[in-house]
Amino acid sequence: MRIIENMAMFLYILALGASNREVQGRFQYLGETINKYFKKVLKFVYMLITDVVKSEDSEFQNTPLGIEIDPRYMLHFNVTLIYYCIINGINLFIFG
Repeated sequence: MRIIENMAMFLYILALGASNREVQGRFQYLGETINKYFKKVLKFVYMLITDVVKSEDSEFQNTPLGIEIDPRYMLHFNVTLIYYCIINGINLFIFG
């Protein structure tokens, strides 16, 4: 199987959210073959990312402004501490 075809299957899966069966029909390979080459390309892309893509904040200390001002994302990043205690049989929730 050629590298171009491997990348085409990989991108087809990612772009369309295609299942293994859909990729089998499109590219005419067995499911095992598709899995094998998907994992190979994924491993290659991961190696490429670790070498090429560098974060400005390698420790991830700061939240990007786009995430910080968008309420869809901040639900996952905004951590509120909840203290739970029982005093005389009464449940108390203290948010902090």
